[in-house]
Amino acid sequence: MTAVNITINDRKVQAQAGQTVLAAATEAGIDIPVLCHHPALPAHGGCRMCVVEIERQRALQPSCTFPVAEGLVIQTESPRVIASRKFVLEMLFSERLHYCMYCAASGGEHTSDCELQKLAYRYGLECWKYAPKSEIRWPVDASRAHMVMDHARCILCRRCVRACGDLAANHTLGVQQRGARTMICADDDVPFGASTCVSCGTCLQVCPTGAIMDRRSAFLGHPAEVQRTRTTCMGCAVACPIETVTRSNHLLRVEGVFEGPNRGVLCEDGRFKVLDSPLPRLPGPMIKKNGKAVECGWDEALQTVAQKLAGSRQVAGLVSPRITSESMTAFTRLFHDIFKSNELGLLHGEVPPLDLGAPGGVEDVAESDCLVVIGGDPSRKQKVLAYLTKRAVDRGAKLIVVNDGPTDLEDLAELTIRLEKTPEPASGPMDALRFSYHLRADRIAQVKIAVESAQRPLVMYGCGLDEHVYTALRALPSRTKFLPLVDGANAVGAARQGLTVRPVQGEILYVLAGDDVPNGDELPPAKFTVVQGSYRSAWSERADVALPAKIWFEKKGHMMNLEGVARNLSRSTEAPGNILPDWAILFMISVKMGQPLNCVTVSENAWSR
Repeated sequence: MTAVNITINDRKVQAQAGQTVLAAATEAGIDIPVLCHHPALPAHGGCRMCVVEIERQRALQPSCTFPVAEGLVIQTESPRVIASRKFVLEMLFSERLHYCMYCAASGGEHTSDCELQKLAYRYGLECWKYAPKSEIRWPVDASRAHMVMDHARCILCRRCVRACGDLAANHTLGVQQRGARTMICADDDVPFGASTCVSCGTCLQVCPTGAIMDRRSAFLGHPAEVQRTRTTCMGCAVACPIETVTRSNHLLRVEGVFEGPNRGVLCEDGRFKVLDSPLPRLPGPMIKKNGKAVECGWDEALQTVAQKLAGSRQVAGLVSPRITSESMTAFTRLFHDIFKSNELGLLHGEVPPLDLGAPGGVEDVAESDCLVVIGGDPSRKQKVLAYLTKRAVDRGAKLIVVNDGPTDLEDLAELTIRLEKTPEPASGPMDALRFSYHLRADRIAQVKIAVESAQRPLVMYGCGLDEHVYTALRALPSRTKFLPLVDGANAVGAARQGLTVRPVQGEILYVLAGDDVPNGDELPPAKFTVVQGSYRSAWSERADVALPAKIWFEKKGHMMNLEGVARNLSRSTEAPGNILPDWAILFMISVKMGQPLNCVTVSENAWSR
């Protein structure tokens, strides 16, 4: 890019042609205050908070939209600029009932969550110069499960509206009425909870004031009082980068990372539902005595498990796809090297073939000009991919949906094709009923024609397609990228270790469930069952020995997303009591059996809790 030379606050700065004054100043470490602007959103230029004085420009200019040019001389804090900003703030405070003492985002000059309040401190506002009309009652909408909208706190910056449309591509939010009575609305002015809102929470994260509040974390901590940890969402195989917000060893909320391939967009599961404990935690080891589960010490529980395992050569194992790759390695080595057993499988999760062609990435979805979704439904199991697909369609991309039934993406599709479903014979009494999905040659030709006319085609595909369909996909033009619709957070990591969903049998059953929950799934019968899990569940109640496990934000390690890329998991809080990492428990069992696993290769953080 061409470099241009400008001057900001009497300082020489080199910027890039095409940049705005705000972007150039930010890169140079010069702070220009904003309200309607957000780095993840297109520039809006509505609030006039970021105005600057530019030599030879008669009026003050919004820095978020004004482009740089050679020789510009800019002042960001001149008396004229400061007076303008103070006036904007005074008018904003006069429009609604910004009574800070009762607002969840309110705080001190260095602790406030509210960008409006921070600017009031910065520019010395001490009272209302123009008092708001206190007789006007602004509504509060608390109809959504996770968020509350308080219109009295809203400054109409429209960040939430733009985030809903430009990032999540859901287009639920808009504005209604005019002038002083203008308000944010959902759809055709229905309650937010009755609208098309998908509870992705993007609007919550970009709101600069306390207008949109998080039900769970409101009033629980200001920025100076919380800790932030970059980690990875374990809700599905998309593995969105996230930031956890904790205080006093409690997880308060989850936020998206705007620099990530998903541009900060999360789904309801990854942002909100992960915070809710589905069942009571398993506080410590439990062993069944006289038909009743009672608490016991670690030594007794592990010794019991080791003795049972050492006395049997018919051991079967099931592992959750929500387990770290390190723990999966320990589990498979325990079975292959010590138990000499191949009766090992996944609790759930599926990985389609990974060799169809050039691998695509999450960031490719929104940038593609032709998207084919075949044999999967991302709106159910990889929801962020569905949002990115909608964003691509907004940009003019062609969407083709090929499935055996309706999906939430069909209303946006230019072409919808139905797969033909045929049941497959069961391989054993424990095998679930499976189907193979077929596509007629003329339908395959329709898909091929659409892909061949595109410059950046992307195919998102699921499991169970007939081999002829996969072969046809492999024959698409070489510029086609492929993204597998993997079911199960670390299912790709499991597949690389030879773990798939399959029936297992043994007189001893060891279930490494982690923070997975039964959801109606039954375990295969066994004479002795060990469940290593986080919760008191139907599985732990059945177990002869139940061993406690960490939940996702208490873990440290790695997982592999649907792109086949290793993602880092960082510990956000400490587990209660003396709960050890999954792999460490397995190592201790191997020690008690007299055949210790090689933990140096199992984990880079041996014995790190």
